[in-house]
Amino acid sequence: MQSPRTSSSRYNARVPTITKISEQKRRANRRNIYLDGKFAFGCNLNVVAKFRLREGMTLSPQQIAAIEQGEVKQECFDAAMRFLQTRLHSRAELHRKLMRKEYGEAVIKSVLDDLTRLNYLDDARFAKTKALSAAQHRQQGRRRAFMEILKSGVKGDVAGRAVEDVYDVTDSLAIARQLATKQAPRLRRLDPVTAKRRLIGMLQRRGFDYDTIRPVVEEVLGGIDEPHE
Repeated sequence: MQSPRTSSSRYNARVPTITKISEQKRRANRRNIYLDGKFAFGCNLNVVAKFRLREGMTLSPQQIAAIEQGEVKQECFDAAMRFLQTRLHSRAELHRKLMRKEYGEAVIKSVLDDLTRLNYLDDARFAKTKALSAAQHRQQGRRRAFMEILKSGVKGDVAGRAVEDVYDVTDSLAIARQLATKQAPRLRRLDPVTAKRRLIGMLQRRGFDYDTIRPVVEEVLGGIDEPHE
């Protein structure tokens, strides 16, 4: 399908007129634009509305270039919305995914700003949701949740507030106890020192601090002495 990018150079010498706008047969949200009786380019219906394209309207080269840029931005916006329909994203995550396409940094930044203004993109909400998932579903400790949110490109202060809000009302001791209880039958078949070392390691990898780990290990494995380094 020919785009404004390939057609704009043909109209530098004169100002053409839109003689026809028709719906594309296979894509109801797109329109074919005819200039001076000939097909010129296809564009999204939202672009038609934004630039108020209509039959009888003349288009300068500058207007055609602006329509081209508007079409690229609409494509970028649609791609971003498809990502957001699958799950929440941080701004950094969405930026990284959109950069895989050839939209350009300026277009992507503009789209991300629009999505933020429309409340589709909110790093604070993303961080809070991710922290809740870490605590309630992934059974992760505070430290692990914080690191996972940072990996998503959220700023440290935003990640810290989200983790604090969630974990201040989360019983981390109960979560750690539940994880340890599941492992207890297997661990009790090992010698006491090895059992304790493995349980401590597992809970540390889950992101629990030692003040949480110690009473859980003592409760589940009977207060075994810590292994010497």
